[in-house]
Amino acid sequence: MGIVLYSLKMSAQPIVSSKGKHVETMRKQAITPRNVYLSIVSILGIALVVWGLIRLPAYAPLLTFFLLLALAVAAQITSTSLVGGNVTVEVSTAVSLAVVALYGTSAATVVAAAAVTAVSVTSLQTSWPGWKGAVERISFNIGMSAIAIFLAGLVFEASSVALESSPIFGGIVPWLLAAIIHDQINLWLLIGLLHLQNKIPPLDIWRDHKWAVPINVLVMSVGGGILAVAVKEFNFLGIAIFFLPILLSAYSFRIYVSQTKRQMGQLEELVALRTQDLADANKELEQVNKDKDAFLAVLTHDMRTPLTSIKGYSSILRDRELGREQQVQIAKIILRSEETLLEIVNNILDIEKLQSGTPILLERSSFDLALLVTTVIESIESLALEKNIAILHQEVPQPVIITADEQKTQRILLNLISNAIKYTPEGGNVSIDTYMKGHFAVVDIKDTGYGIPEDELPHIFDRFRRVESHQQRAVGTGLGLAIVKSLVEAHDGEILVTSEVNVGSTFTLKLPL
Repeated sequence: MGIVLYSLKMSAQPIVSSKGKHVETMRKQAITPRNVYLSIVSILGIALVVWGLIRLPAYAPLLTFFLLLALAVAAQITSTSLVGGNVTVEVSTAVSLAVVALYGTSAATVVAAAAVTAVSVTSLQTSWPGWKGAVERISFNIGMSAIAIFLAGLVFEASSVALESSPIFGGIVPWLLAAIIHDQINLWLLIGLLHLQNKIPPLDIWRDHKWAVPINVLVMSVGGGILAVAVKEFNFLGIAIFFLPILLSAYSFRIYVSQTKRQMGQLEELVALRTQDLADANKELEQVNKDKDAFLAVLTHDMRTPLTSIKGYSSILRDRELGREQQVQIAKIILRSEETLLEIVNNILDIEKLQSGTPILLERSSFDLALLVTTVIESIESLALEKNIAILHQEVPQPVIITADEQKTQRILLNLISNAIKYTPEGGNVSIDTYMKGHFAVVDIKDTGYGIPEDELPHIFDRFRRVESHQQRAVGTGLGLAIVKSLVEAHDGEILVTSEVNVGSTFTLKLPL
């Protein structure tokens, strides 16, 4: 597919100074092993390129040379970065090696420098390291490429002369040796800088990149050899016939890799999103488990209270001789405790149905909502009387007819009105108003109770949730309002609440006519 070139993408490392620091301190900061090494490689490479430019008139035919130079630049621009950007799949080094055979080592340094400069400048558009960093990046890349191809060219020329008498070895070994030298010089020049700059062990870097050596050597030697033969036989036409298809393949591969990287990025984003969703679901599950544990604790406490009351007053009835009035009073207490237990059990059964996903079935019929409100008030009026709470309710002069499930609507009203009584201190009052507004029948239930803190209002309809400040003031499971909301929504209605601590709460029930 292509050559694997080791190229450097450095970030700028500006010298940090502040007011009052001496120039000598800044000079010491600049003279580091990393900077000295970078300067030596850059200067040597640039000197080789200058020497190659001086010999430019000797490169005949000059047109073919410039075509090869342009081809090397195009090949480098179409390169594809792999392994974090330090390994690049491209074919420009094959062009440089072919130039060694066609024009000599000095010409090859010019071609290699032009190619690596093109890709370095292109990379600066996506990651600008500042002017100092940009100069360092370009100059070191030029130096590294020029030195590598220069030494590879010397080996190529020397081995070609040594094996001139052997047509088979003379046509194969020089290309392989030159490709190996170029690959290892290029790599170890880079390793030296990475070691000085980031303190990475050299052998670790080499092991990370050794997989690319066979590909580099094979494609550089074979590609360079074929291109050199093609140019000798067909001049610049050989470039188009033998090398342009490879260049187009490299460009296609780059597009493919870019699309793959983009898709991998999208996949990583999707995985991260799903991981976050899973983490959120786990947190939610943990919270539900905590709520259930809290609910079971409250349930145990709340069931114990009426059971203890039933047991205690039943013992009194069994063991003592009481008057009729006392018996009736105790019987009322026992019945009230039984009703509390029944309400707890009904709430548990209802919430289990809702959690199982079983749809709420409604048996719709037409009935008078105002009359149903009056009936519910009468059924729990005794609860209000025990706490000396006044229920303020004016009968509606005309019926408020709705089509709904009468039994479930009664359950809604019973929960809301009993809650208002339960969370209103002795001597308070609960007012209930029924009226029609637009396409809805509305019931307002307003109390002068403890009120709900603002931060807890969004959660009062959640399952197993109770207002923290109410838990010691009244018995409850934290299920009643959750059931109310589910039943109201099943009727396509709406339940609203406003509240102020130590002032009271208003629950507004809206059911379609």
